[in-house]
Amino acid sequence: MTLSPMAQAILVAILAGVTTALLSGLLTPGAMSVALFSLIAPTPLFIAGFGWHPLVAALSGIIAALTAQMVSGTTAALMITGMLVVPTFGITLLSERLFGNYSGRPDKDGIDLGRLAVTIVLYVGIAGAVVGMIMEPDFAQLEMRVRKAVEFAFAATGLNESFAQADAANLARLLDLIASIMLPMSALISLMTLVVSSTLGVQIADRADRLRFARPDFRRFRLPGGSLILLTAALFIASRAGYLGLLGEIVALGLVFFYMLQGFAVLHARTIGFGGRGLMLAAAWLVVILFTIPAVVFILVGMFDHLFDFRRGRL
Repeated sequence: MTLSPMAQAILVAILAGVTTALLSGLLTPGAMSVALFSLIAPTPLFIAGFGWHPLVAALSGIIAALTAQMVSGTTAALMITGMLVVPTFGITLLSERLFGNYSGRPDKDGIDLGRLAVTIVLYVGIAGAVVGMIMEPDFAQLEMRVRKAVEFAFAATGLNESFAQADAANLARLLDLIASIMLPMSALISLMTLVVSSTLGVQIADRADRLRFARPDFRRFRLPGGSLILLTAALFIASRAGYLGLLGEIVALGLVFFYMLQGFAVLHARTIGFGGRGLMLAAAWLVVILFTIPAVVFILVGMFDHLFDFRRGRL
């Protein structure tokens, strides 16, 4: 029996919504076994949006939010809606509008990818600040709550016992430092989740021959002009106190993350035709994932490419 296109879309929406709710980890808080799966939680929504229609992704998101509401309550439903459903629908809809009229591989697709990236960064920054204000209008109180959670995690894992009594002041400073970076880093993880899941979603839809536009070439990825000015403004805002400073920190971290990806795009473009290229690229990604510090090199490469275009004539 062959399902009609409408029935097929509804079935896909139901499966994608329930799967996203399960992968998010919000239905089973504290279960470490599902923590890694949360990094690909929106992937089923992206598959529905890219492979069928953005409205199918929206329906999937509603089902995911309702599932979270029934199992875990309103907070989980709002988290899924704000951090997964809304950006997924926006990304799939904007992608169709940006890339739907292309034929071949025009240079413009890399800049449009960059514009989409900046849009995601701004959304995650604003959403992160708004969610924080909803949770706790007083930013100082929110920081205190995060500080207590970090202190509890240290005590639960026994890490605090590794500090001698004489190092109590150092432990306190360490806890303060971790607490201060937890909020912007959480937003960065949400951003990475969207990037990883959207990439998987568009690749799966493309391989299933359901993608309705030419898949953009990552090797062309480039942040739009003015993004360095935006980064400078975000760093200035990050020096302010309260939720305004949090917004600046999230936007700055997000832009730096995408400059790192632009640096990798340069590597992908400049190594075309090299022997052992696949192994070289895999090693570069692995080093950055495992050690993080080498990411600074790719961030700088991305920034200089923004100014000098290292890929000219390579694509």
